Amino acid sequence: MSPLGTALVLLHWPLAAAVWDLRALAVRPAAPSEAPVLLSRLVRERMNPLSVDPERFLVAWDEPNGIAAFGQIRPLGSDASELASLVVEPRYRGLGVGTMLAAKLLARHRSGADSSKPLYLVTLQRTQPFYERLGFAPVSSPPTEMRLEVAAGSVVARLAAGQNLVCMS
Repeated sequence: MSPLGTALVLLHWPLAAAVWDLRALAVRPAAPSEAPVLLSRLVRERMNPLSVDPERFLVAWDEPNGIAAFGQIRPLGSDASELASLVVEPRYRGLGVGTMLAAKLLARHRSGADSSKPLYLVTLQRTQPFYERLGFAPVSSPPTEMRLEVAAGSVVARLAAGQNLVCMS
């Protein structure tokens, strides 16, 4: 094994068997009983804990470790949708789990009844490149339904993370 491969195995040793093949993660709809877990992890990540409806969430499940990642696409009134609440547990970051889950969420959106609606998201500046790789681009002004969330979130983001928020579509 190369030194880099050895370093990766050592870095992620508890998950080494699971992370080499993302297919080991089961992506499924969240169960209603998982709402408290989703909420507590959103709060831990200093993300908006409002609008947590497990029916809109997908989770990436790693047996036996539990939820590796989750996210949702939620309606923004009748004219738009939002990719929101995308959280990857720290031990799974940098392994492609977030990209895989986001792709599943986007595919679910494209095949659903709201597929013709524009899709937005709000993120910290430091995670903007991740979403750009998924095809999103910054927008100059958020849709009306997101303006209050963006305004309040901007204050929290600056205080809690020293970052600015970016609205993307």
